[in-house]
Order: sequence, then structure tokens, then C-alpha cells
Amino acid sequence: MRLSSLGLIGIGVGMLAVSACTNDQTITETTLPPNASVRYINALSDTGSVDIRMVDQVDFAPFANNLGFRAGTVYQIGEAKARHIKVFPAFSVDPSVVSQVIDDETITLTAGTRVTLLLTGSARAKTAHFVVITDETAAPAAGTIGVRMVNASTGAVSGYLLNTTTDALPGSPTFSAVAALGASSYVSRPTGVAALRATDAGSATVNASTAGPAAPATIAGAFPGAGVTTAGTLFSVYYFPRGVAGSMQNASATPALVWFVDRNPCDAGC
Repeated sequence: MRLSSLGLIGIGVGMLAVSACTNDQTITETTLPPNASVRYINALSDTGSVDIRMVDQVDFAPFANNLGFRAGTVYQIGEAKARHIKVFPAFSVDPSVVSQVIDDETITLTAGTRVTLLLTGSARAKTAHFVVITDETAAPAAGTIGVRMVNASTGAVSGYLLNTTTDALPGSPTFSAVAALGASSYVSRPTGVAALRATDAGSATVNASTAGPAAPATIAGAFPGAGVTTAGTLFSVYYFPRGVAGSMQNASATPALVWFVDRNPCDAGC
């Protein structure tokens, strides 16, 4: 009888617990704070990969892990206000290395914007810092993509938007004399193929060429992917300098162009 009584008591307590949980359940609606969309791109040409942290809070704090030279993150939601950001060397087991701070600064994010925080300068000279590049969110004209050039080097460059990386340069560049750490305006282009070739401003010698990425194959019923073949895509093509000789980026012996997606075709819904 004792076992039966204890069993009944246990069942009763369990039923009460279930009932209490069921009756007390509430649904809390979370409201996003004023925010901006933020990505990081690494243009530090004289050091290894970096970790980037917004150290003022945990939530709505975009970050990067092991971000290599010429690489970028996806856009992340960042609370719009003054944000304290630090940059550290990535993936070292030496405490004296991981405790180093490559950059420590505060940047104010504006609500409703989409921005790239371009890490540039020199780690060796202790001049590393972020440049804020505003990215477009509005769709290009129907049936087109939008492309612009961003110069992550220290001298002015020009860009030629062509069909292939072997096309001869026309008489005038599409993007003329884009200033160091500056961005051109977007230009519209029909979907299909696209390539960018870059020169120093005023020169006809090509320093770098790269073709724009086609959208990945679309699965039936899925949203269309970003690419030069998909209308509604916006790109920034970043021009990066060569790596500093004798540094960890010594192998990057020539300048390079990298295409980054600023806007997906379905950003405003599909």
C-alpha cells in the first residue's frame, strides 16, 4: 500500500506540474531595437586573419571570426548607436599574441542603413582603422543588376565593366579615378555576364581582372540567388592592393578584385 500511495502522490504532483506549466505559459514578443545591417571586410595587407568584436554588449553585436585578407562577412544586425569595436589577431595559442589589440575604436551606426566596415591601414604601423562604406538597398531597374567599384588601396584606380576578363579596354573607364578608400556610384547593367578590369588612374595597364559570379542553380520553388544572371542583385567590386612584402600576406603578390553582394534579388520580398 505504501508503494501504491507514493505512486499516486507522484502522479498527482506530475499532473499538477504539467497543469501549472500549461496555465503559466506566455508568449513574449521581442521587438528589435533601432538597427543597421553591418558586414566586415578585411583590407589589412600586412598581417594575418583577424577576429572582430563589438565589446560594448552581447546582443545585436556583429562579429567576425578568422577573417582573412580580402574576405568579408555576411550582413548582421547591429543595434544603431555608438558601438565599441576591437580587432584582435585570430587563432593563436600564444597569450601574448591573442591579447594584442590591432584596432580599438568607436563607430556610430545609423538606424535603417546597410554598411560595410572596411578594416584598413597598417597593423605593423599601428594605423589600422575602419572606414564606413554605405551600401545600397534599393533595387536596380527591372531586368538589370547594379555594380559599383570600391577602392581599398592607397592610390586612385579606374575600373572597366566589360563582358569578360580578356576584353580590350575601351577609351573611357566605367569607374574613373576612384579615390583611395572611396566608392563609385552604382551603374546598371543587363543580366547575363559581367567582368571588371582595373588599372591605376590614368593608366592603360591592367592590374587585376575578375568575372562576376553567376547565381547558383535555383531549386524549384526556391528564391532566386544573387548573381550577375539574376535581376535585382547589387554588387560592390572591391579593389585590394597586393600583400605587403615580407609580411604574412607576402603570397598575395598582385592586386585583386573581389565581388561582394550588397543586395539579394529578394531583399524586398519575392
